[in-house]
Amino acid sequence: MKSEITTLNLSNFVKYDNFLALFAFLLPLNEKLSTLLIGLSVLILIVEIIRGDITFKVHRELLLLPLLYLIYVTVSIIMSGEIQFKWFENKASLLVFPLLFSTSRKIDLKKILTFFVYGCLVAYVICLLFAIKNSIGIDGSNFHFNPVINAKRGFFESMVYEGNYFFGVHFSSLMQISYFALYIAMAITGLLFVLEGFKGKKILVLIFSIAIFQISSLAGILNLITVIIVAILYKLRSKRTKTAIFLGLLGLVVLSAIFHPRVNNTLKGVYKTFRGEESPLYPKQPRLMTWEGAVKTIRENGIFGVGIGNSQKELNKKYIEVGYEKGYKENLNAHNQYMQILLECGILGLITLLLILYFLLKKAFYFEKHQRPFFLCFFLLITTSFMFESMLSRYIGISFFAFFTSLILQSNKEVGQISIR
Repeated sequence: MKSEITTLNLSNFVKYDNFLALFAFLLPLNEKLSTLLIGLSVLILIVEIIRGDITFKVHRELLLLPLLYLIYVTVSIIMSGEIQFKWFENKASLLVFPLLFSTSRKIDLKKILTFFVYGCLVAYVICLLFAIKNSIGIDGSNFHFNPVINAKRGFFESMVYEGNYFFGVHFSSLMQISYFALYIAMAITGLLFVLEGFKGKKILVLIFSIAIFQISSLAGILNLITVIIVAILYKLRSKRTKTAIFLGLLGLVVLSAIFHPRVNNTLKGVYKTFRGEESPLYPKQPRLMTWEGAVKTIRENGIFGVGIGNSQKELNKKYIEVGYEKGYKENLNAHNQYMQILLECGILGLITLLLILYFLLKKAFYFEKHQRPFFLCFFLLITTSFMFESMLSRYIGISFFAFFTSLILQSNKEVGQISIR
């Protein structure tokens, strides 16, 4: 009897949608383990289809992701005259996740988001522990705690210059800061608009908001402000309260621009870059120089694109032309998904991407007003992040995009019983 119960419990657990939830948990934590979960999910899906537990149910909007994959690969083969396996592997999420979400089984949105929130929380705790560990020093019998990497700098000044273990790239030890901030912003979105009964929700939203400021990604801060604005618009009824909070938020933005070292330094750097000036304190902004090189490349190749294999070569030529040494030495991409896809796939790729974004926005307004904010926030998080990162060029970007886009495009009004009342 016990063995039968154990077998029954195991069979209930070994379902591909449970492995999708585990993937959501591991996505902020470990690239290799989350990739393994994708493979296991596909295998279990095949087994369940063979057993007749589920059937395929194609969602037309999801077909745009495989179409984008096909465009990437086709343009790359035509433009380079060769075939490289890494092109197929790098963009595979655009094929796999639409497949996993094209079945008769309803995927529990709340369950996916709960696992994702816990994954982000564990990732944040790990970053905190690493920051504490790196700040601790023992010299003989003396114990000291100093998070500032260069002792000549002050605590906040170090956020901009040599570094502080509790801020920026030195804090975000698991992934690049823009992506970690995006993940945290997505977790906040889920907590605010979907996970009503989540214990300690308010405290966790506060912790995650602090985390975004620690990560010090300007795109992440912009995403956080976006989520807050949507929450104000949809969750507050009093116009007077909304106005007061908006004014307070505006004041916070102004204060951040003045006193937050990273924000202040970046804004001054942008100003100097536009004026053609440069100084040791406020050097030309790398992102603007990257975009300058990308725009020059697109002007010459933007109609049909140059393919994945040739895009970096063409970018590097323009980096040299605009004097961006770091760009060509480190093979930096365009740091803008709209520019990147124009460069790699031309107009056809950009149109397909914009169609996907259109259907994401359309899906948001498919739901009732009280269900809408989560889907609207996801659309805004993605479109904003696309302006600052070439998300589809990295696993942590393309997997996040393909996973949650597939989840949302297959959603209906019954999924997860979403309510923010």
